[in-house]
Amino acid sequence: MTALTLVGSPGLTWRCLEGQTGFEGNGNCAPGRVAFTGSGLTNSVRVTVTRSSSGEVIDDYNYDSTGGGIQFVETLVPGDTYSVEVRGTNGLGVTRTITTGGGD
Repeated sequence: MTALTLVGSPGLTWRCLEGQTGFEGNGNCAPGRVAFTGSGLTNSVRVTVTRSSSGEVIDDYNYDSTGGGIQFVETLVPGDTYSVEVRGTNGLGVTRTITTGGGD
């Protein structure tokens, strides 16, 4: 029997810097700054942030992620749902959906 191990599986977590909104536990951030931490990435990644209601791209840039990790802050205003994609040069990546404001 052979064990399968995923090496370098990308991960992306976030935390609300302006607090949360809505009912307790809904996971919505207040509109404002949101801090992201990525891991398991290549040494260079492309970060793309898109506002869902309008399709507006508010960030689309290559970032240094030497050592496989990255930390960055996005200002997600106005309140909306945003798609945050981090993709490495090897094509592997991760996408998260963040909602700011509302939810109650």
